[in-house]
Amino acid sequence: MSTVNLELQMKFLAELNEALTDALDRYSDEGAEKLAELNYMKQEVARARRVIADRMNHDADNKAGRRSARHSAGHFQEAAFS
Repeated sequence: MSTVNLELQMKFLAELNEALTDALDRYSDEGAEKLAELNYMKQEVARARRVIADRMNHDADNKAGRRSARHSAGHFQEAAFS
């Protein structure tokens, strides 16, 4: 299974969000359809950032849980051999 660099994805999405903000400023006098499209894209970037942030938190929790399980398993192993 391939590894996904979530921090790199967050960086990309932050840059994309900045670009969309700039585009909204630049095209503020354009038609409503173009502004609606840019706003939709900005909302999707925000949604993607939330999903990735949740995944990063979930992965961090899983790593902490695995470390804790290994640590406590070591105590049981020591007790069994004592």
